[in-house]
Amino acid sequence: MKAITFTLAACAALTLNAGSAFSAPVLGLTGAKTLVVFDTAKPEVTKTIDVTGVDRLAGIDFRPGTKTIMGVTPDHQIVSIDPETGAATEVGKMDKTLTMTEAPVIVDFNPSADRLRFMTGTTNHRVHPDTGAVTVDGALAFEVDDMHKGETPDIVAAAYTNSIGKPEKTAMYNIDATIGALIQQTKPNDGTLKAIGKLGLAGKPATYAFDIQGTADGKNVAYLVAEKTLYTVNLETGAATEVGTITGIEDDVRDIAILPAM
Repeated sequence: MKAITFTLAACAALTLNAGSAFSAPVLGLTGAKTLVVFDTAKPEVTKTIDVTGVDRLAGIDFRPGTKTIMGVTPDHQIVSIDPETGAATEVGKMDKTLTMTEAPVIVDFNPSADRLRFMTGTTNHRVHPDTGAVTVDGALAFEVDDMHKGETPDIVAAAYTNSIGKPEKTAMYNIDATIGALIQQTKPNDGTLKAIGKLGLAGKPATYAFDIQGTADGKNVAYLVAEKTLYTVNLETGAATEVGTITGIEDDVRDIAILPAM
């Protein structure tokens, strides 16, 4: 697997924005397997990368432990992706499958455990990214004291805080499309969910992509792409604030991975 440190310097200007977060390059997944590069402070596509070696990607994420871009295919291959050439190389293959439907597939790394969270519908898997060993965790369900208790979750995106290096602690947040809200997965392995607050988006977007930028000083800024529009999300209230429309793309963004600002 190839480290991406040398590539990131060309992807973004490292400036401090009004939200006290460093701007950083973002990889967005569009179409079947096309990656686009834009910046959290200026959502204008500066590079398009066609991934080779796979037919389709279910999702992507940055793996902090190895500083590599990882992807998962619909046939449960785990691949590393060269950010310069787009070449995908198989790292492992999952030993248990996840039933694929029209529901979004969630691919996100727990930076503390260096394990891949792989979910769709209410199914909740934890995967060793190098061996492909799958642990079937608790199905997604709202906590007994949550106002949405008994409702079927519609989790369409997820991300962990402190995704830099190997942090001592992390927290997992999700997006529920039916409620239109930020959700915390309070015990990721158990699948328990707690509603944080409404995003406040107009209508119901066709696609959602979500990631959280962690910095070395312990700050976390959440970013959401709904179709082609980039927002920040307040992790305490759930409220989304528009950054701007992502220019230079034809298809909606269906996953994002925020890369570390160097």
